[in-house]
Amino acid sequence: MYIPVFWKDRVVEFPRRVSVVDVGNGNYDWKPVSGEVIQNGTQQSATNFGNMDFGTLENALTIGLISINLRLVQDSIDDLRLLQDSINDLRGQYLTVEMENSLPYPASNAEKIVALSKMVNNTDYDVKTEIMVADGYIDRVEVYGKTRNSFKVCYYGSAEHVTVKLHVTGGIY
Repeated sequence: MYIPVFWKDRVVEFPRRVSVVDVGNGNYDWKPVSGEVIQNGTQQSATNFGNMDFGTLENALTIGLISINLRLVQDSIDDLRLLQDSINDLRGQYLTVEMENSLPYPASNAEKIVALSKMVNNTDYDVKTEIMVADGYIDRVEVYGKTRNSFKVCYYGSAEHVTVKLHVTGGIY
């Protein structure tokens, strides 16, 4: 742990006073004549400067560690976002479609084009069907003609009015 050095200035009675002595050949010797020392300053020693170096190193290492931890947190957040997107893809989209057949059994003209509420990346998605309401017999429900934003659904049977719940999963990579 860095222990700060509380530096003090050296305070003297005459801080800028010097005496000038002529040593000949146009040379002069300048010597400080500062007068009385009012406050001794902090010693400029290897111990004090080494302590500053240690503090600088400690700060650099701490910043590096914090940067690594922030990167790990960011990666975790990104992973959680990807996981949330994957969970949403697994949940998929739920759609409800009402269809009518006006032809006599076994013929059927009950076909609907269903638009996806969220467009997928490809046509490799699954659509599970569940009959919610039917006023007669339903032989089967077919899903076909898949595109990235829609598909077709139809049913075969003697029912005239049918409500089908559709669960769309996958298609997003």
